Amino acid sequence: MMQLRLTDQQIEEARDDLPYVRQVIYVDNAAVSPVPKRVQAAMNQHTEYVVQDPREATALSIPIFDHGRARAAKLVGSKPDRIAYVQNTSHGLSLVALGLDWREGDNLVIPAHEFPSNYLCWLQLEAQGVEVRKIDAVGGRLRPEDLRVLVDDRTRLVAVSHVQFYSGFRVDLHRFGEICSRHNALLVVDGTQSIGALTLDVLAANVDVLVVSGHKWMLAPRGIGFISISDRAFEQIRPKVLGWLSVNEPFAFNRTLDVLPDARRFEAGTPNGAGIFGLVERLRQIDELGAASIEQRVLDLNQLLIDLCDEADLDVAFRFERNARSGILLVRKPGVPSDVLLGALSSERIYASIRNGAVRLSPHYYNTIPEIEQIVTILARAGR
Repeated sequence: MMQLRLTDQQIEEARDDLPYVRQVIYVDNAAVSPVPKRVQAAMNQHTEYVVQDPREATALSIPIFDHGRARAAKLVGSKPDRIAYVQNTSHGLSLVALGLDWREGDNLVIPAHEFPSNYLCWLQLEAQGVEVRKIDAVGGRLRPEDLRVLVDDRTRLVAVSHVQFYSGFRVDLHRFGEICSRHNALLVVDGTQSIGALTLDVLAANVDVLVVSGHKWMLAPRGIGFISISDRAFEQIRPKVLGWLSVNEPFAFNRTLDVLPDARRFEAGTPNGAGIFGLVERLRQIDELGAASIEQRVLDLNQLLIDLCDEADLDVAFRFERNARSGILLVRKPGVPSDVLLGALSSERIYASIRNGAVRLSPHYYNTIPEIEQIVTILARAGR
């Protein structure tokens, strides 16, 4: 039977691999994550290849790159030949925005309060006559019934973050995907606030494009991520950022648009080798621990925070059922400004953020119960 709980030993080993969390209490993974030593060592390995034998560094790296695509596919329920490395979320989503054959009168749907990476790349399409429709959140939620009335037969895609950065709400991608499928629209998902902490099967959820940046819940290097593309989307999205590595037999220097038959066509030029090596190591680590076990731990810590905040008369800004929660929780204290609360945490070397007028806490699986208890104790006495 598959283990669904991380053991104390696994958590301790994870903390040992994260030098930064030995010095601070870090609950700001929704902003940027600490990087494990194993990831650093993997990045250094690529650099060593380049330093010691630059002529052979590419050949030595290709098997790792290929292994990483397979690992990413396994994590999100995709296929290795539909995985490509991207620099970040903006890069991956822009490949889609630029690569579709837009026609005047087409429309797309995005949340009104989306993170800018999943907003601005679509907004620019208005100049081509594309209508950008916006779905409003109700109590921090994006509801399928509100999406349904915005989608019609001219809707080319719906773009949404799996987890909303300002509320922590986890979107029901299955129901969003069903709506998109009925109208032959693509479902494009920013998974940067979820993948690495929450599970997702893109095939089961009818997700056509998933873009993930590694620097948040993945605990991966900055400036690297991946995109997963369904077969349906792959037929529609043309590579508009092209380079010599986008084609077959690049070392033949043929100067022809003979693009690769898989998602590597979107990897146009010299890759971020060290970043990819680090990302692949994180994919290994997630697989070792089990994505479902990590999700269980993250949601258990989220529930602990809610329970302790209730006991301390702190205000939880958004309350969702467990299957709509994520690793994000927004907390306020009546009568005390959020910057005062954040300052009280920072003075104790506890690091979080402010979003939506509240303190945003985003602990990961490596955080401990005593850390969560200490955070709530400090927030409860702040401003007295």
